[in-house]
Amino acid sequence: MEKTNLEKDISRRGFIKGTALSAGALAVTGMLGSKNAHSAPLPKKWDMESDVVIVGYGGAGACAALEAARAGCSVLLLEKMGMPGGSTTMSGGIVYAAGTKLQKSMGINDTPEAMYKYLMACGQGRAVPELVRLVSDMSSENITWLANMGAVFTPELLAMSGMENEPEYSAVTPVQKRGHRVRGTGSALFKVLADAVKAEKNIKVMTRTSGTRLITRATASAANVEVVGLAASSKGKMINIKAKKAVILTTGGIMPGEEAEGWLKDYSPDIAKCVAAGSISSTGDGYRMGISCGGALKALNTGGTLPSLLFPGAKMAGIVYANIWGLPNIYVKTDGTRFCNEGANYTLVSEAMFQRNATTAYCIFDSATVKKTFAMVAKGIEIRRTIALGIDPENLDEQVKKGYLWKGETVADLAKAIGIDGATLTKTLEVYNRNAENGKDLEFGRIKALEPLKTGPYYAFKINPGLVAHDGGLSINTKSQVLDPYNQAIPRLYAAGRDSAGIFGGRYPASGAAITDLLAFGRIAGKTAATEKSWK
Repeated sequence: MEKTNLEKDISRRGFIKGTALSAGALAVTGMLGSKNAHSAPLPKKWDMESDVVIVGYGGAGACAALEAARAGCSVLLLEKMGMPGGSTTMSGGIVYAAGTKLQKSMGINDTPEAMYKYLMACGQGRAVPELVRLVSDMSSENITWLANMGAVFTPELLAMSGMENEPEYSAVTPVQKRGHRVRGTGSALFKVLADAVKAEKNIKVMTRTSGTRLITRATASAANVEVVGLAASSKGKMINIKAKKAVILTTGGIMPGEEAEGWLKDYSPDIAKCVAAGSISSTGDGYRMGISCGGALKALNTGGTLPSLLFPGAKMAGIVYANIWGLPNIYVKTDGTRFCNEGANYTLVSEAMFQRNATTAYCIFDSATVKKTFAMVAKGIEIRRTIALGIDPENLDEQVKKGYLWKGETVADLAKAIGIDGATLTKTLEVYNRNAENGKDLEFGRIKALEPLKTGPYYAFKINPGLVAHDGGLSINTKSQVLDPYNQAIPRLYAAGRDSAGIFGGRYPASGAAITDLLAFGRIAGKTAATEKSWK
């Protein structure tokens, strides 16, 4: 594409709006690298300064802040929303790890090498080996790091959270339970980090403050720029913040939404079909800032997607958990027919939604399923995370009245309430139930939670593929430094969490993969940034 066309397109999309250079110049910079980036005049006055400035207070930002502060640096931690947490606090609280003390206590002989092989297989040739190796090797240590700060990991919550039992992956490494769930799920996980941040005197937190552009200057060689600060909007006021050592981008990547729609359609067309199932405050701020000084982007059209429920009038969808926990249900297309093995890993189910024209579908369950949800609570699962995030099994009729669910005493009644063909849905349930009773799903090979749905009343809600984590992001190295397209580090600029591509490439590998990624690179970014010499 010629430069003039690229300039027009990026300007039209407005994704780069608000950064240091013109839209067209930033697009070329992002494509060609920091050797083509330009420094901007330093502000006449710095409103604030800190050794390390971190943009985004979710899990990655918290990890980076803790390590930088513990290394003796002053840290300024910015969060655009009124409350911190981002997608981490909304997550299931799983950390994907191998070779841990908990595994060993249960007689599980797992190794970082096996985890590495599995993650690389999921990367489908696009994952960066040295990054995957580093995260695999750090995973057990990060479980211990969290536990020492108060996170509780218990044997009953340890589970296989990925696709290890699928034939193409079980042939690579032995099937293992690597999903270490924090008791209390994502909110408890983030609370551990937030409490630790509060205890550090060197960390100052500013909420309702968003980074708008990086402030750079030319390096001595004039072949690159270095990041020396950040322009930010704080409670309606523009301020310039001096970063004496480094800036770390941890804004959470990007979620589907009005602000991101054009960019996603151009660079992540599959992801553009999703609904947001993560923090809607993630609007690509880190991408914009990284591109502005030459950062390269990787793995753009991939993500952690899974069936999700978007309540009427809501902007963020809730994850469907029923099949993760093994609760009986089925998924049907708008014509009333099944289209996938609902018990398969959610990554594979999501792929089926894209491939079989089922990006709008329905989850159907019965009263027997509802009774099974209460057993999940005893295992430490929140009641509103049993069937789907936000669905309350104790108050289903109230949610039917609000239009969140459909209900029918019979399958035909349910179909009428939804607005799909009753005869087709009735036949679909008859075939499924017959196969379930015989113990063999002749249609899609389902094994997990292959149980009949025969106890009325019946319930349904609409599902779409929901994005919990955009795999793509800024290219980084093992020090968590942002790289340009020539794989050269941009001085004093770091990224972690979903602002970086990290370990991802092809398929999203497992629940907890994004958390183990942000723990590793968040901590590394904080530690490495702390070693930078202050600029003058």
